[in-house]
Amino acid sequence: MKLKDKWKRGLPYVGNKGQKAENIIDILPAGKRLIDVFGGGGSISLTAASSGKWDEVVYNDRRKTVVNLLKALIEDNHHFDLMKYVYMNRETFNNWRDSMPDSIERTLVLTAWSFGNNLNGYLWGKKIEKERLQLTRALFLGDTGTQLDDLYSCAKNETTISGKYTVYHKWNRKRLEQLERLQQLEQLQQLDLLEPLKYSVLDYHSLDVNPSDVVYCDPPYTGTGQSYGGFDDDSFQRWLEKCPAKQIYISEYTQLPHTEVALNLGKKQSFQSKGKRPEELLLKYVK
Repeated sequence: MKLKDKWKRGLPYVGNKGQKAENIIDILPAGKRLIDVFGGGGSISLTAASSGKWDEVVYNDRRKTVVNLLKALIEDNHHFDLMKYVYMNRETFNNWRDSMPDSIERTLVLTAWSFGNNLNGYLWGKKIEKERLQLTRALFLGDTGTQLDDLYSCAKNETTISGKYTVYHKWNRKRLEQLERLQQLEQLQQLDLLEPLKYSVLDYHSLDVNPSDVVYCDPPYTGTGQSYGGFDDDSFQRWLEKCPAKQIYISEYTQLPHTEVALNLGKKQSFQSKGKRPEELLLKYVK
């Protein structure tokens, strides 16, 4: 994906479809309204809203602060100075996670600094934490007292995270993951409003779905529900049976009952170094 289009990935968020969003949107049928039932980081909704295939795109996720963070970044109605979040040690991260009330700022911190975008574990292991934080301080503050502070001189005229990260990347090919994530959020702040995009924070059972709607579901995959607040696979199946929409598509690892494979999305990228990576499927629900 080109740098200028990375805003379509939305929030760095566990399970985010990222580059696969374009392939999914190509398959989904056009219509008046698309409902992104489990919106997560928003990559499907943002890609859909920019595609012109639907008059309205409903980005829904039951976690209110996630939805409100994406909305705040796009509408810039709660302006975040993202430069404030480029440096954060493990202790500060844990304090945000364990002691701060749920808010869009807390969600921003956990999004930018968590391992695997899981909003829980700190981004780096202890062996590389010091090295990566020192590089960040050198780039943005120039106060490490080491030769790395030359980075600050090279990047001091850059006023954006994207600009400073570009300077850093030319200097060193190691990745500073938190800067890539903040760069992605910075792009969202620079967007014009996406007129088709609407925001919703309902549990999927409470969504008002019409027969003419195109419905896309990216739920916790079968057998992983306990990691996502006790998601009930059987309850989801019952909801699919009763859902009035005629066009329902689901992302999954395995084929579900009453579905056909609309698209094989290939291997899922994973932080796991061992074991077979599953293939992601886009399923069409058949009634």
